[in-house]
Parts: sequence; structure tokens; C-alpha cells
Amino acid sequence: MGHEATTLGTTPRQRYLALLGLYASIFAFSVSFGGLVPWMALDMEDRGIDASLIGLVAAAHPLGVMLMAPFTQRIVQRFGSGNAMIWCTVVAIATLLPLAFWNSVYAWIALRFISGLSARPRLRSVALYAAIMAAGFAAGPLTLQWADSLAVSPLPWFIGLQLLSLAIFLPLRRLAPVLEHKAGAGVLSVFLALPALLSAAFVSGALDSTFFSFLAIWGQRVGLPDAFALTLLSIFIAGNVLLQFPIGWLADRWGPRPVLLACGLACIAAPLLVLAGLPAVPILLGVVAFMWGGCVWGTYSVALVAMGRRFSGGELVVINAAFVMVYTGANIVAPPVAGYAMENVWDPHALMVVALLVALGFTLLVALRRKEF
Repeated sequence: MGHEATTLGTTPRQRYLALLGLYASIFAFSVSFGGLVPWMALDMEDRGIDASLIGLVAAAHPLGVMLMAPFTQRIVQRFGSGNAMIWCTVVAIATLLPLAFWNSVYAWIALRFISGLSARPRLRSVALYAAIMAAGFAAGPLTLQWADSLAVSPLPWFIGLQLLSLAIFLPLRRLAPVLEHKAGAGVLSVFLALPALLSAAFVSGALDSTFFSFLAIWGQRVGLPDAFALTLLSIFIAGNVLLQFPIGWLADRWGPRPVLLACGLACIAAPLLVLAGLPAVPILLGVVAFMWGGCVWGTYSVALVAMGRRFSGGELVVINAAFVMVYTGANIVAPPVAGYAMENVWDPHALMVVALLVALGFTLLVALRRKEF
């Protein structure tokens, strides 16, 4: 049990209240994170920083997450999940403070990398945890509009939200859920056996990280009002939150593979529509962004359903580890590629071309690899 007290002896009401507080803490943290990433990207864009460097800043955080992953379980076992989450939040806050006066891009890369090394451990209640985080991420870009309307920097609000998250969590740390052990052996063999299912993690990871950094910049460069460019990102994330239930229902009725194919085709159609001139009709662009966000994350959730149907026990644990590894790898690779392409290949529409190519690769794999389902 390490240094963490057991939850045995607590009443169901205490555990329920603890979870409510814990999820409130996660939501506050997620709003801060969801606003911070596009704010950093837009700030660098306003300073004339090359989009390739903006992509590197975006990649630094998930790189830290991936490098720290092998040590996370050991840290949690040694100090307990509650204490680990507290110190992770403290380090994250410490990396935000220098952003107010340290404008060096390379310093920002270092700070985001350190923040990734201290990323919070994930909890066992994955579905609700993910939904709350996604809702926070969707609210994050809206805080930028609020700060802009007040003519103030949003950075103090992001720091304040993380401090609030810490304050909520401190008295609950002894009731934090225990993280499950995840075996890592055999992960590499999964890549050869399940490329189509793992490509779902790549699609969601690539567009998640890339759009957080570049969708608002793309919107500004094509002439959308600044406020709508930020709202577009929130709309995209809202699709993720609100469409997962109907997509999951369809996967139960039709089976995972047809739904994954449908999501893949939607993710192909969306950038094609954008490239065909959809930004000229903002309302339709918002509708497409909403559906697109739902389908991007639908690939992730439906692929998890498919894996759960075919595998169980330790085998499923290894496959899930590979899934998370691919998602994080896409977080690292996609933003620098998209940034370079936007700056040097086709400004700004290379962002949509990158999204299109990722969706084409995924859909082709799902179409060809029937045996995985």
C-alpha cells in the first residue's frame, strides 16, 4: 500500500463524495490544460514563430509522458496514487509560472517536456474520467475568449484553475482510487498483429494534438473571426463528448468494423469538404467540426470495444498498453509534421491534408484487415 491509506472503513457516502471532489479536480485541471495549449500556439503565432516550432512545443509534453510511462507504476506504488497526483500537479503549476516572463520557444519546449514528465496518473474509472477530461478540454478554449473580452492574459486563470484543482484534491488524496498494474511485456508483438485497431489510436492521437495547437491558427489564417476560430476547437471537442453514446450504440448494433469504416469515411469527407470551400459557410463548418470530432474519437472508443470483445485478461492489458503507446506516439509525431507542412508546403491548408492522409491510412487498414475483427 506504500504511503497511501486504504479506503477500507470509509462509508459509501464518503467514497461517493470523494469521487465527486476528485472529478471536480480533474475538470478544473482539464479546463486549464484545454485552454493552455491553444493559447501557447496562438501566442507564438502572434509573435511570428514558425509553425514547425509551434509543433515541437506541442510535441514536448507527450514526449515527456511517453518517457516517464515506464516509471509511473513504480512511483505510484512507492508514494501512492493520491500523493503522486499532488506532486504532479505541483510540478505542472511550477512549469506554468515562467511562461509569463520567459518567451523563448526553446524554454517553452523544455517547460512542456517537464510538464509531460509530471503528467497525472490515469485513474481506473476510465470512461467517466475520459468524459470529464474531454468536457474540460472543450471548455478550455472558451476561457481564451473570456480573457480576451476582459483584455487580460488567460495565463493567471490557467494557473488559478490548477491551484483550485490541487486545493480540491488535497483533502481527498487518501481516498484516491488505486491504479491498476499494467504489464508491458509483449507490447511490440501487438503492432504486427493488430495494425488496423492500433491505427484508430493513431487517428485520434494525431488529430487531438494537432488540432489543439493548429485548428485556431488555421481558422485565423483562412479569415475566420478570432472568436469563431477558438469556438471551432470547442465544437470539435464537444462532438467527442456528445457523440460517443450514439456511436457506441451503433457499434453494439452493427459491430465495431462497420462503425469504424463509417467513422473513417467521415474523417475523409470532413477535410475534403473544408478544402472545397466550407470555411465560407461558418455554420456548416461548425456542424462538420462537431461530427468530425465525434467520429475521430469514435474510432478510439469503438476500437477499444472491438479489443474487449476479442481479448481478455493479461492479453487485453498488453494490447491496451500498445494502444496508449500509439496514441501518445501520434501526439508526438503529428504536430511537428503538420506545423512544418503548414509553414513550408501549403499554408494553411496542409493541416487538412495531413488530417486527410491520416484518415485515409486508417480507413484502408480497417477495410483490408477484416481478420482483426
